[in-house]
Amino acid sequence: MAPMTRSNALVSLSDGLPLPPQPRYREASWQFVPPESRSERELSEEPASSYNESADAASRDGEEDYEYENPPPLTSPDDHEDILHPLREAANRVGREVERFAEVLDAYNPKRATADEERQEMMFDLIDHYHSVAKDTIQRLEKEHAHEIRKLERQSRRNIPSYEVPTSDDEMDIEESEQGSPYPEQQTNLRDLERWKQEAETWDLLRRLVQLRFASPTSAASTSDTPIHQYSTERDIWENFLETDKLALERRTVLQWLEETADDSREKIHDLVQDLQQNADRGEITAYGWIHTRLAVKQFKRQASSSGPLDPSSQDVQRSLFNSAGTEPLVTQLDPDATTRQNRRLEVQDEHFERSIWLACYEMLRRGWDPARIRETCEEYTEVWRAVSMSGFPDQRSEEDETSDDIGASSLWRRMCFTLARNGGGDDYERAVYGLLSGDISSVEPVCESWDDFLFTHYNALLRTQFDSYLEKVRPQNLKLLGSVGVFDAVQFHGEVGSAGKRLIANLRSDPRTSHETMQPMKMLQGVLIANDFSNFIYQQGLALSKFANATGLSSLIPPTAKQPENEDVTKYIALDDHDSLRVFTHVLLIFMGLGLDLGGVFREMDVENIIVAYISFLRLAGKEELIPLYSSQLSGERRYAILCRNLIDVTDHEQRVTQIKLMRELGLDVQKFVEYQARYLVDDYKDTVSGFPASGNFKLFDDALVPRGSYRGVRRDFFGDDPDKIDRIDMLLIRSLEWYLLVDGMWSQTFYVGTMLYVRFFKHMHLNAARKLAVRVPAGMIAQVKTRAILGDSFDFDGLESGEDEDLTEVLDGSADQKKLLRKHLLDEARNYRELEWLIECLDNIETVASMESLVKEKTQQPNTIGKSWRQELASAFKPTKISVQPLLKEDLEPDLRLLREAYLPETLLAYITSLQFAGQKLSREFLLECMNFSTLVADEDSDLLEVFMRTGRMQELVEILAFASKNLLLVTSEKPGSSTSKKMRMKGQTHELWSVKPKKAQE
Repeated sequence: MAPMTRSNALVSLSDGLPLPPQPRYREASWQFVPPESRSERELSEEPASSYNESADAASRDGEEDYEYENPPPLTSPDDHEDILHPLREAANRVGREVERFAEVLDAYNPKRATADEERQEMMFDLIDHYHSVAKDTIQRLEKEHAHEIRKLERQSRRNIPSYEVPTSDDEMDIEESEQGSPYPEQQTNLRDLERWKQEAETWDLLRRLVQLRFASPTSAASTSDTPIHQYSTERDIWENFLETDKLALERRTVLQWLEETADDSREKIHDLVQDLQQNADRGEITAYGWIHTRLAVKQFKRQASSSGPLDPSSQDVQRSLFNSAGTEPLVTQLDPDATTRQNRRLEVQDEHFERSIWLACYEMLRRGWDPARIRETCEEYTEVWRAVSMSGFPDQRSEEDETSDDIGASSLWRRMCFTLARNGGGDDYERAVYGLLSGDISSVEPVCESWDDFLFTHYNALLRTQFDSYLEKVRPQNLKLLGSVGVFDAVQFHGEVGSAGKRLIANLRSDPRTSHETMQPMKMLQGVLIANDFSNFIYQQGLALSKFANATGLSSLIPPTAKQPENEDVTKYIALDDHDSLRVFTHVLLIFMGLGLDLGGVFREMDVENIIVAYISFLRLAGKEELIPLYSSQLSGERRYAILCRNLIDVTDHEQRVTQIKLMRELGLDVQKFVEYQARYLVDDYKDTVSGFPASGNFKLFDDALVPRGSYRGVRRDFFGDDPDKIDRIDMLLIRSLEWYLLVDGMWSQTFYVGTMLYVRFFKHMHLNAARKLAVRVPAGMIAQVKTRAILGDSFDFDGLESGEDEDLTEVLDGSADQKKLLRKHLLDEARNYRELEWLIECLDNIETVASMESLVKEKTQQPNTIGKSWRQELASAFKPTKISVQPLLKEDLEPDLRLLREAYLPETLLAYITSLQFAGQKLSREFLLECMNFSTLVADEDSDLLEVFMRTGRMQELVEILAFASKNLLLVTSEKPGSSTSKKMRMKGQTHELWSVKPKKAQE
């Protein structure tokens, strides 16, 4: 911004400050009162956010809302639209994890990387650290809620991760567990533990996928394709298949993630089948097959005196061999296929046992157990043959089992499993096992209990179909004997290969069996990552936020947009009371931005960044202002400064402001631009829409009551207001914006320019309390002391600048005396308007003090017993600063653009000053009345515009009358006290009372 000069220092009073290129929208209205501990630790004056009505009602160093008699139609920030208000409640539950995420982002800030490969490695490390934070939090929460977890384990042996909030019976346990929490301010429950587990799973999934999708060219080149030949084993072909088919590798990666997630989160298999084992009615025996059916068959054979296998078609068997309930025919043989082959049943207890074994087998496949672990488990149940049949993908088998001629056998076995899955035994888990081995879907879905299970089923089927197709291409001779043996083709079932994942996730979202679960934020994000649809997802999130933020009014943080989200139900995009999900979405977005993901370019940039902006506002609500610069620096263009300005305006503690400036510098932000935009955005957010100059003709200092003849109107007592500390919040925000200028070197012209504009705005609407607060908080002398060091090499006040006799100034500056004089003159010219407006409010403040003293004296005079002896001294002391502050107002120095202000305030102020002189002349000394007479000479001075001002405003008659009344008083007082002497100071000026000493003629004359 170019230095301000007197010719361009001011704009029209009805216009705001010129703004940088930035969409115009109003302030968001989140309301939050931070905890007292946080406020005491970090804020010395006010809370981080002063938007709460209850906070505004309390005293905050004069920042409460104040209703003026004639308030200008300005938009009040206390009338904010309550956008995203659930985040206000969520802010009370913020834990240490928010700070840990910010610390990691600061350490691996993508903005600091100069090379793409370096930035990519930083993003990979960032994901790993976030995953570690989630796992550490899980461990902490598990320790805090260990008692509740054990209690739930006793109540149910299924779905332990699906925690519910404990009932009233558990409240005492929760209170006990929370007493030892290292974060007593954060109340957690078992749902928080479940959510953190889902978050850890999400970071794990993201880590796996980005390493595939954003693999560097060097790492990709290092992985050479394994050549395929006639001696290649199925494992070799599998590895070549994954190397050459990136989609297959991605699906295998997702499957491995689902397997490991299930192994970590699902109940132990032994506990899972325990109920079925108990129903098997075999005591402590957990193995040895169908013991109840075996006993029944042996008993029948003993009765039939048969030593060989029973014939199921014999009349005796059909007539007599039934289960113990007598309702179902029993098998006659105990081989695994007996029930299917003979279409007969087992004893009920053995059916429970059989179901428990198939459930265990399904869980082992679902968790991706290796063959050795499966074999060990099957041996425990003396069912080793099942381990042989449960062969997973080639990379799950041991290398010793691999040969080069077993490829056709594996494919044939897959087809046999498909037949068993569709036409096999009657147990759902048995069919699900064969369905997983064959790559079927319909036979597995009946046992799926979660979104993860359904996704695993479909991806397992897709990958097996893909591998079969690859085998047919590279080794057709091994598959020619399969003939017409059918198998399920999942690729054909899902349609086009590249978009199958996206369609699957969409189907799971609409499937009533999984739709509720997919609305969970972490599941939603997991699905988006798997479908590789994050770009559109985060864009829709941004649109939804914009729609919600601007539903009841225009927001300054999140701009409105004409575009609509794909789903009008915005709650399906973001959980407004879930700040943890917002945190995850934000950091995942930052990671993808660092990785260079195409998010839609500049056309979608602002909508996408709404997520980060919402999180920044949440940090403000949570009292985490020190984190705001870090996240604001991730935004694009000028928006980073717009968000910084609007979120840091409520930081009032000096040390905090200094810290914020240091953080901005460390992050590479332009602190001068931030400070400069602070006031500009506020003026734009809260425009002064009032035309004209309301103070003209409405600024009144005198009482309207009629006065007795021969007397004069008195100045109103407390004309600043009954409570001088009450200031409109908009005005207080504007004052704060100027305070930020004191923290940055230079910007002399801009500081006084903005300060002058604030004074003009306050005086325009007669906000005298605000003008007085500005003079107290940012006096011109303080600005000079702070700013001159960077300009002149040392700190100077205005007396030093005006005298020009400082030796240090001569030593520091190079050049002639004329150049030094011109520099000082330039600095003084730039500060002149601000200083004179400061003198005006000081003069008014002093006149109010004198008027208050006058009222008190009159009240005490009416009650002589109450008047003290020191009131004269107090009145004289109050008048000294009044005489000093009025002197600069008598010169025509203000810019022509401020003529309206001068005409509105100067006549009324000077008339009030003369009235105060009259009172002091009557009560203290005739010298004050002589000051009134001297005033007339100042008005008539040819270098003064006072006469012109009074004439333009039609106040000349009042001036003449009040001066005439003062002269009459001086005449009377001097005649009554002819012997009084003139003070030494007045005699030195050549002033005397003798001229006003008129003696009456004696009677005899």
